[in-house]
Amino acid sequence: MTQPAGSVLSLFWSPLCAVGSHGRAGPNAQVCLSVFGASIVPERPRLLVVLWKGNYTHALVTEAGTVAVTVLAEGQEGLLEPLGLRSGRDGPKLDDLETWLTPEGDPVFAGGAGWVTGRVIDAFDLGDATAFLVAVAATGEGSGAPLRWGAAQRVVGEGFLARWAEKSARDRAAAARAMRWLE
Repeated sequence: MTQPAGSVLSLFWSPLCAVGSHGRAGPNAQVCLSVFGASIVPERPRLLVVLWKGNYTHALVTEAGTVAVTVLAEGQEGLLEPLGLRSGRDGPKLDDLETWLTPEGDPVFAGGAGWVTGRVIDAFDLGDATAFLVAVAATGEGSGAPLRWGAAQRVVGEGFLARWAEKSARDRAAAARAMRWLE
């Protein structure tokens, strides 16, 4: 999410999603724009969910082996701050948010464009992140158009964007040191 608006690389971002899992301390979720379809077999749908290793949700997905993905809808920009700028390591961040839990305990956010639940089949180490291959267990339709980062940036305000840029700069520095890249 660091390329300038209009960069061809931004065309590869998925809609903004809330990716959640659960652990001993309860459910948690984060904002993610790296969720992609990974199957052409309709009766065996899969997703590829890429999570940065520094995020608390990454640890929960790794441990629990389950995940819920909510495709955020336009109008849900208010979820970006609690899910994108706060860490579940600092305490529960979902308490004031409208969610329901899957039977496994993973959070799904009300009002999204749709949702998916699933189980991790495999995990691929990217150095700074892990690409989780997820077998889709259930899906649900929502309402509204999927929220894209470009549209969200026009709504969230300068204060949020400044805090997001600061957090992203820290994350990018750590990711650059850990990521797999050409020698």
